[in-house]
Amino acid sequence: MPPIPAADSPQLFVLDEPVAEGAPSPASARQRQAPEGRRRPGRGSRRPVPVLLAVDGNGLAHRAYHAVGGVEGPPGEARVRVLAMLARIGAATRPSACVVGFDDPIRSLRRDRHPGYKSARPPKEDALVDLLDELPDLLRQLGFCVAVPAGLEADDVLGSAAALARRRGVAAALATGDQDAFALVAPTVQVFYLVTGGRMEQVSPSWLRARYGVGPAAYPAFAALRGDASDCLPGVKGIGAITAARLLNAYGTVEEALDDPAGVARLLGGWVAEALVTQRATYERNRQLMAIRDDVPLEVASCTRRLDARGVAAILEEHDAGDLTGRFLGAFGQLGRAAWRRAAEA
Repeated sequence: MPPIPAADSPQLFVLDEPVAEGAPSPASARQRQAPEGRRRPGRGSRRPVPVLLAVDGNGLAHRAYHAVGGVEGPPGEARVRVLAMLARIGAATRPSACVVGFDDPIRSLRRDRHPGYKSARPPKEDALVDLLDELPDLLRQLGFCVAVPAGLEADDVLGSAAALARRRGVAAALATGDQDAFALVAPTVQVFYLVTGGRMEQVSPSWLRARYGVGPAAYPAFAALRGDASDCLPGVKGIGAITAARLLNAYGTVEEALDDPAGVARLLGGWVAEALVTQRATYERNRQLMAIRDDVPLEVASCTRRLDARGVAAILEEHDAGDLTGRFLGAFGQLGRAAWRRAAEA
């Protein structure tokens, strides 16, 4: 994703009303005391940047479920762990808009296209299926925007959220455990990568280059060459991560490398040039299946809906998570408190 020009960079905003009691306010005292109509920041004051947070609900559920011991875990513990993780992500990003995406549990357009996609994964345990079935409604009851796009996956919701943020001139934070989302990283789009132990790594363009040797623009081609064992998508045989990075740094794209097989052979060896030509179909299949959609409909009004404190407290108490209420309301206290710029003209 190319950098957003300065004219379309995230627009700063002023809170249109005081933050609820107990939630820290980023507005300075000078801003709060400014006369109506003159809420311009003084010298040295700071105003928050609108942030659209998109969360991979399936990723949260899987990590929470296994963290508490799977089917052997205490009843309801995985659900509480999901809510605690969501509060932690909210506290790290302080979003002014939020959407949680889930995979369609019934149909997969990617599997329709390639039956081998994720085919070797073991069946989900019934307790995990029940958790995944319950979470979308629970999060809607709490007041969150939840998207379960037909035939698609949570990452497609994240990709669509990043596209919406780009169109509306705000920053995006994407929380997921799927490396495919690394292709969405940009100066105004940061991925919070969920790793084992409940940790999150903040993925930036420089992080990607240090970790894999390629930037966000080249990452889709890099991943397609390398393959993805977790999705049962083998890569191009003979081309691992190091070779893929060297190839893309030399040529920019796989298509340009295919136009110069002799040069590829001189640089990386004849077997690499041969693999590119003979296994081009494998590469193109991976690119197609790994591509993240950006056309899932998302409504700004739904993403920016503020949480009702009493409702949140009652629902969390009902699900044995009442001690999370303060953290939850503080983490998501900025929802709906940003004036987004209008969509750019086509």
